Amino acid sequence: MQEERMQILKMLEEGKVNAEEAARLLDALGESPETGKSGGGKMLRIQVTEPGTDKKKVNLRIPLGLAKIATKFIPPKKKKELAEEGVDIDEVLSQVTSKNIGKIVDVESDEGLIQITIE
Repeated sequence: MQEERMQILKMLEEGKVNAEEAARLLDALGESPETGKSGGGKMLRIQVTEPGTDKKKVNLRIPLGLAKIATKFIPPKKKKELAEEGVDIDEVLSQVTSKNIGKIVDVESDEGLIQITIE
């Protein structure tokens, strides 16, 4: 969790987010100072596997609270590209907020297999 906190602070330092946005992102991490652990325990996992192999190009786990806020930082061009690949960001966000556990999206493309799950 410390790494995520440092990334948020770096974004603040670089001017990519303002102080209010940084505070919301830090709150979304939900880290308890007493335990150092996330409150809800649910994570969003994004994996991208190279075509025709089991080799992971991307294996990302982020707290659900942070995932909810992070969607607003996706550039419109990338949202359009994802939509062309069959990934509806609004639907993914809806699944994230529903707190269901399991697979949300599987997309096969020239870039590989993209899997989004809630753990």
